[in-house]
Amino acid sequence: MWSQERFGKNNELFGIVQEPSNLTQKDSLVITLPGLGQAMSEKNYLFSNLRKRLALTEQWQVQFDYFGHGDSYGELGDASITSMVNNTLEVINEVTKYNKPRCIYLVGNALGGIIALKVISQLENKVNAEIIPILISPPSHLPKIDELISDHVIQKVKKEGRLDSQYFVPGYDYYTLSDFNLEQYKYFTSLGAHMLYLHGQCISYNMLKELNELEPVELFKKCQNTCHVIVGKEDKDAQTLSELQNVLMYELQDVAFYHQHPAAMDELIDIIQNIIRNNECI
Repeated sequence: MWSQERFGKNNELFGIVQEPSNLTQKDSLVITLPGLGQAMSEKNYLFSNLRKRLALTEQWQVQFDYFGHGDSYGELGDASITSMVNNTLEVINEVTKYNKPRCIYLVGNALGGIIALKVISQLENKVNAEIIPILISPPSHLPKIDELISDHVIQKVKKEGRLDSQYFVPGYDYYTLSDFNLEQYKYFTSLGAHMLYLHGQCISYNMLKELNELEPVELFKKCQNTCHVIVGKEDKDAQTLSELQNVLMYELQDVAFYHQHPAAMDELIDIIQNIIRNNECI
């Protein structure tokens, strides 16, 4: 059965917990981590569909909205990578306070995959459970902000603290992208953002600063766990991750990203379910 829950010191985070009928320490826990600006359901309801599929096998699961995302308190302009990591740590601590899982799967999409790696680095040797990252199209290389955004805009957001995302990736033709700078568009979509929903929301200087400091490949190298990475076969940028020793790569056929075709999302859910089913800690 599932229930709506509030997390965090001030109950500021909204989430859903799916528990098996008889929760024991033999159960594993799945926590899903959306990308930038996305609610807990993720683009095309990926994580909601995943939860429903895994619920058929009574999988213990948690979906939640970061602060400034979805139904949680705050606005996107209040969020940063640090806050997203801290939110995830809070949720893990609260959910596992009384019931200790055998292992924890962190299923992160795009920027959510980076959040997963950062969470693992903070939890190493602090929890008595194996933490297994399942990362969907995590960015492998991110250009620096000053390569994408004019100095005038950077100085403006530095002064004001936050700006509407239209300043960073302007455009109104969401279907043919005729008036978008494609490098800017690619950057923000690689983080999991959807322009129709990102526009009208603010992004803070702190968020941009932390994004600018990210070195995704270094995060992978520092992770002591095996990273299950799922990418679209047409996503050529992601292939560099396959060269890393701790990465197991899975490919979605005929797409660069899962949301480009319904069959790709079904394939993705199958892969995630099989990773969990086949893992030795189940």
